[in-house]
Amino acid sequence: MPGTNENQGAASQSRNVYDVSSEKRLSAVEARLTAVEVDVAVTKANCATKDDLQTLRAEMHAGHERIIAMLYEHELEFQADQAKQRDEFRTALAEQRQYFQAALTGQRDDFQAGMGKQRDDLYHLMLNQMWKLYGFALLMLGGVYFIARYVH
Repeated sequence: MPGTNENQGAASQSRNVYDVSSEKRLSAVEARLTAVEVDVAVTKANCATKDDLQTLRAEMHAGHERIIAMLYEHELEFQADQAKQRDEFRTALAEQRQYFQAALTGQRDDFQAGMGKQRDDLYHLMLNQMWKLYGFALLMLGGVYFIARYVH
C-alpha cells in the first residue's frame, strides 16, 4: 500500500533495512566461516591424522625392532666377551696352579732334604755320643776290673 505524503510503506522500509542487514549478516557469516576454515586448517596442521598415527606406529615398531636387534647383538657380544674372560681366567688359574704346585713341590723337596740332613746329623751325633758312652763304660769297667783284680 502506497502511503500518502510521499512516505513509503513500512513493508518497503523494512525490506531495505532487511537487505542491508542481511548483507551485513552474510558478510559476518562469511568472516566467521573464513575464521572457522583458518581454525580447521591450523588444527589439521597441528593435530595428527590417522595416517600420521599409522606412520608413527610403524616408525615406533621399526625402532623397537632395531633396539631388540641391537640388544641381541649386544647380548651376543657380551656372551662372547664373557666366554673369552672365562677362558682367560681359567688359563690364568691353571698357570697359577702350576706355579703354586711347583713352588710347593720345591718347598717340600727342600724340607725333605733339610729333614734328611737333620736326621743324618742327629744319627752322627747319637753315634758319637754312643761311642763316648761306650768308651766311658769301658773305662769304668777297666777301672773296676783293675781295682777288683789287683787291689784285693
